[in-house]
Amino acid sequence: MQIRSADKSDAEAILAHCRKAFGETDFLMTEADEFNLTIEEEEAWLEQSIRTGDLILLAEVDNEVIGMLNFRRSKSKKVNHLGYFGITIQKKHCNQGLGSKMMEQFLKWAQEEPGLEKVCLEVFSYNQRAIHLYKRFGFQEEGRKIKHIKRSDGSYADELMMYKFVK
Repeated sequence: MQIRSADKSDAEAILAHCRKAFGETDFLMTEADEFNLTIEEEEAWLEQSIRTGDLILLAEVDNEVIGMLNFRRSKSKKVNHLGYFGITIQKKHCNQGLGSKMMEQFLKWAQEEPGLEKVCLEVFSYNQRAIHLYKRFGFQEEGRKIKHIKRSDGSYADELMMYKFVK
């Protein structure tokens, strides 16, 4: 397994990963049928992210993208000291330490990133595996959006907001 930064040439592989991951879980905001980006749109997103200093980490096995962590720094001056990230890992690669490895590399980068002080995330309250991972890395709950998620069965779930200061 290899974890590396993404570049524009990864657009097609990232799209394939996202389509697979979005179809495998109920832990992500985007449903598989809502994900309709073209390769050109994905390339433009990658170029923009790289140009503005955001981070996209890819996890690969045998040259196939099986996991991704993307971080977007807030652009407004008053909140430029923070940013948000999310992780997707394909189901068959869960519980193998991949999330921890991506988190370690991400947090090392975040600690060295000039001006970045706080990293944030939002996670569904029923995603206990992810919440456990984030707490293990020192993230704390900052707030809760009540009944923010409406699941396919009609039930509701809260979304947790979590944070960690890296400096």
